[in-house]
Amino acid sequence: MLIEMFKKRVTKRLFLTCTGRTAINLNTMKKIHILSISMMLLIFVTFAPEALSQIKVFSNGSVGINYTTSIPLSKLVLGTQGTTGYQAMFSNSAIATNGGTFYSYTAAGSSTSKNIFAILAASDLGTGNYQFGLKGTAYSATSYTVGRAYGVYGYAGGATTGYNYGVYGYVYGSNYGAGVFGTTSGDYAITTGKYAGFFYGNVKVTSEMWANVITTSDARMKTNIASMSSKQSIDKLKELNPVTYNLIQKENVSTKRMAVADTASVQKLYDEKSQFFQKPKYGLLAQDVQKVYPDLVYEDQEGNLGIDYTGLIPVLISAIQEQQKKIDALEDEIKSIRSKPEGNSAVLR
Repeated sequence: MLIEMFKKRVTKRLFLTCTGRTAINLNTMKKIHILSISMMLLIFVTFAPEALSQIKVFSNGSVGINYTTSIPLSKLVLGTQGTTGYQAMFSNSAIATNGGTFYSYTAAGSSTSKNIFAILAASDLGTGNYQFGLKGTAYSATSYTVGRAYGVYGYAGGATTGYNYGVYGYVYGSNYGAGVFGTTSGDYAITTGKYAGFFYGNVKVTSEMWANVITTSDARMKTNIASMSSKQSIDKLKELNPVTYNLIQKENVSTKRMAVADTASVQKLYDEKSQFFQKPKYGLLAQDVQKVYPDLVYEDQEGNLGIDYTGLIPVLISAIQEQQKKIDALEDEIKSIRSKPEGNSAVLR
């Protein structure tokens, strides 16, 4: 830009000279011409190396930004040599401010019913390949006590009510799969069906969950099958103590490491305004159940105990069946007594 400005000023000066509007001789014109060339060379030598040191086109056609050493392995690189597996690769050194390697912004559309993307990633599915439309990784082999990691972070809101999705997953086609898949121990083949969500491992919900629940109970998936005895049902049920209770609010202290000092914020487990938290509950205490039916009590990773209430259903059924046997036996006995002569049935009156 400085070179262009200088050239314009010199050109104007020469134009005025040639038209006679400025009195100047031929030698002066030569001096001005030599001076202009000298100034342009000086400016180029001063500023060009900095520009050339930031952007470079290599002999193989690759372009390097903030990278000018060896030939890049990718076609476009920023701060890195890249790799042959990628057309473009950007790398950022450690920074001490909010930021990152890449930022994309798209303003609101000026029309309606249009698909507008800040980033659009697509991958054609090939035979025998593992295709990723978008992959996010935030991981360290070293376990730290501070910081947070989000592989994929979704944030949405303000659109038409009912159509705000932080993360949206949809399984296309007729093959089996899931719109959202979660696991803690690697891939798991979904051998039948299509699911909106499929989770291979434990799932924890801290508040209400509205669902039509079906529990897997196929005989083909069970072993050591045995009928329940009365000692396992009616006799032990009498030892349980049904109670009513209210939930205790649990607070988690979240610490964020800052440059100067740590800042802590308190996050409550339950929404105190929700009916789930405010309404009294009916149930059992896990510690009590553990003494009677230890197989129905589980412990989570935080050391909290939980009850498999579904597992109590067969116990109740067995107890009812046992009671019904006694009721039937008593009814048979009463019928037998009443069927005897009138004098013997006086005891029933």
